[in-house]
Amino acid sequence: MVQIFTLRERLAALPSTVRRRAETSTLRASVIADARAVAPEIPRDADAGHLERAARRLLRRAAQDEFAREGVARVPLPPEDTGRAELRRADVPGEASFHAFVEDVLSAVDIAPSPLERDDAVALRDARGSSDAFGLSPEVASDLASYLLCRAYALAQGREELESYLEGQAERIREEVRAALVRQVRVPLELKVARERHDQVVQGAADEGVAAPTGGSGGAHATAEERADLGRRARSAFAFAQSEAGRAAFGALRSGAERAYERYGSTRTPPRT
Repeated sequence: MVQIFTLRERLAALPSTVRRRAETSTLRASVIADARAVAPEIPRDADAGHLERAARRLLRRAAQDEFAREGVARVPLPPEDTGRAELRRADVPGEASFHAFVEDVLSAVDIAPSPLERDDAVALRDARGSSDAFGLSPEVASDLASYLLCRAYALAQGREELESYLEGQAERIREEVRAALVRQVRVPLELKVARERHDQVVQGAADEGVAAPTGGSGGAHATAEERADLGRRARSAFAFAQSEAGRAAFGALRSGAERAYERYGSTRTPPRT
């Protein structure tokens, strides 16, 4: 009599070491897919370190965005085109207003066990209230960083308790955020870029020449909400293009276009001589 074994029975029949290795590989792939849904730049063969660095990048960028969004207006800055020596003498990091701004940004960094599932994290990243023309808010970046760090913890076996792990990561993130903000007012090129971004968005010219999502002419005619929506759509499109489904869809479109071209070429009337 022929016996038919289910997949579960086949796995149960495997040696325990082989079975554990297969289960670990499946879990690893699932965790990395979760992280890549939020941060597509994470490689497919990522380890915990890749996810930790992605979390830190999220908050460094959010801090730089916040400086362009509010810090440029809140902190007394030296005249434009001030050189490195003049910036050093100006000592903007020593200003009370700069300290207050940095503390405001750091207060938004709340790294904690994340309750988010993959679809929740993606929805949060793309929500209308999560970003504007400058980028993600520090609060949302903190939530997404917590999500990535919890996924990193799942990849790294044999570590300390989750709470202790997150506390250590939060301390490192705060140090990097503080250092990134100090660089903004000490490095002439970085300060220049922040000022330019602030002026462009305030003047409604950040997306000059890009059609507005609502069908307007874009640029100065687009509202801040429309520009933020355009940014969300662009990030979503990029994330889809990097996903398995996206590549499959684009591959199918390309194959269909090639077949259509071949049929078109074969049915064209030859040119008269």
